[in-house]
Amino acid sequence: MAWTRLSPGAQFVTYGFGQVEPNHLSAQRTGEIYAQLPVAAHIDILENGQFVKYDYAKGVVDFGTDAEGNTLTTGEWMLVFNEVKVYRDHETDQDFAMIRRDYNGRVYSPVGVGAGSADWGSAQGINGVGINGFNSSADWDMMKAIQQQVEIYGDAHNNAAGQAPDYGRNHYAIGNSYEVEKLNIPQMAEYAQPDRPGNRGKAGLMVPRVFKTHEGDIFTTNTIKDATVTLGSVLTPELGTGYLTATGASNADMQWQVVKIYNLGDMQKAVKVMRIK
Repeated sequence: MAWTRLSPGAQFVTYGFGQVEPNHLSAQRTGEIYAQLPVAAHIDILENGQFVKYDYAKGVVDFGTDAEGNTLTTGEWMLVFNEVKVYRDHETDQDFAMIRRDYNGRVYSPVGVGAGSADWGSAQGINGVGINGFNSSADWDMMKAIQQQVEIYGDAHNNAAGQAPDYGRNHYAIGNSYEVEKLNIPQMAEYAQPDRPGNRGKAGLMVPRVFKTHEGDIFTTNTIKDATVTLGSVLTPELGTGYLTATGASNADMQWQVVKIYNLGDMQKAVKVMRIK
């Protein structure tokens, strides 16, 4: 259970990350639920209750902008509503967000594999072939040697090169609690988006579940950019972040009205919103 707000942009959240409780979402009946495209490379975190655009032509979901903030034409906003996956007794829904670091692949081996020189020319790999078909330098080792104790998160939460920010979750060091035998300590593989720096074209695995919404849809959430809202306020997803906000809502193509001042199951403040446009 979080004791502070972990959301990087939803000021209405009291503790942890933003949450969604479905009240009447038509996609649960119509089947308009999408989970085929990965998140764009410049996005490192998605909270339930944010909105994204489904850019099938580019093969990604995004916030309607590219990495430089330029506006893209990518269709209608869709609601992020991922299955909550928490794995420790003290964690609840408020502790979940889709964070890129948590969706990197891991590989297991009783021996070091893939070590080589900086010019990529002498990697040992398996039968002389580096992991994933290329020879890697020492900086790209994907597996650990027997009994190696150095963790990729040595102090349990600091960032490794190419990994997403920790966002305050302070995870345990990889390997400390998951593997009984020291022969199988997992090492993080360098998987990310094809255009992410330093990953040599390897595809990422951060694929969100998003819902198409219609007028009349209702859900409860605290994933709102504004610190305060009032009954009757009109909100809209913000270009570039996907957070609901009152800024610019009066002229927006998609509008959600605050129809009830409410709370979540963990008693955090929340609002019930209904789509009116």
